[in-house]
Amino acid sequence: MQTLNLRPCQCLLACLLACLGSVIAPLCLAREEQRWFRVELMVFTQQGADSGEQWDPTPTLVYPGAGRFLVKPAQLTANLELYHADSIVDAYGRQILTERAQQETSTDIAIPLDTAPAIPADPNMPQPLQPATAVLYPTPFVALPAAQQAFRGKAAYMQRSGRYRVLFHETWAQPVLSREQSLPLILDRSGDTGQWPELQGSINIHLSRYLHLETNLWLNTTGDYLSGEWRMPPPPLGPPSLIVEQLPPEEDARQGFGEQWLDQQVEIEENTSEDALLAAEPEEETGPVYPYRHAVVLQQRRRMRSDEVHYLDHPKLGVVIKFLPLSEEELESLALAEADSGFRLDHPLDPL
Repeated sequence: MQTLNLRPCQCLLACLLACLGSVIAPLCLAREEQRWFRVELMVFTQQGADSGEQWDPTPTLVYPGAGRFLVKPAQLTANLELYHADSIVDAYGRQILTERAQQETSTDIAIPLDTAPAIPADPNMPQPLQPATAVLYPTPFVALPAAQQAFRGKAAYMQRSGRYRVLFHETWAQPVLSREQSLPLILDRSGDTGQWPELQGSINIHLSRYLHLETNLWLNTTGDYLSGEWRMPPPPLGPPSLIVEQLPPEEDARQGFGEQWLDQQVEIEENTSEDALLAAEPEEETGPVYPYRHAVVLQQRRRMRSDEVHYLDHPKLGVVIKFLPLSEEELESLALAEADSGFRLDHPLDPL
């Protein structure tokens, strides 16, 4: 009787496993067909460079409608130190912080996989097929340690020379997709700071028959090459890479200041004259002021080759980039190094 009751369940489970296998197989194949590269990008400006170039006085400066950010583990940790919050990183590389109460404790108990109690196997249940070789992949678009930067020595020399200033230098691993599937990588964090950095914009790396690099970068300048005091309208600030869904309560924020906040309270209580209160009235708030006069654009599209250093020349900006193809062994090595470092995304970026 018991056997007769199990057979329909077995048939149903077998059908579900077969359907699941038909879904997973194309995904595994798609991942195997992806071409992974280690990308190193350095953007710099030349000090005092004056080519006599006539620049567009009001260039078109826009961020892409959809883009992603490079995930920097040190920055994630620094953000967590500012907020008592839960943190996830979404598929676009944005860190999302959700506030939790100071006294809140989780009742969930996480059991490590290697110490979790084993579930007895039912000999009557069909066993799913295990892949013969499963390739470990690192988390894509995560900034690798500076020790893995091939241009590190050259960047240090450029800085010491006084003729160049490095504005961006990072290396990371990623699958390179077609132009339709790829998302631009936004280099600056102006959407978080509310201020204009010297370098703004994005790049897009995609693959057709060859590797391609598209740059949509601009350099904010003091406009020494302009006559008079004219200045262009401020360019847009980028989208945010840090999203705080709920700010900490005021009382919790005060506790973080400790004695310093108490000293401020005493000073305010002692200084309560009418003149002092009038002087303490807040000034009218104004938005951030664009500290530059003009922006110079670097918009190019170049075909690239792997294992070669490519240089994009420009009177004001320089871009050096290299693509190194990654084998399965190198991908596994990066994945294991990532695990050993203790870095883990609560919401991993899906490379597919």
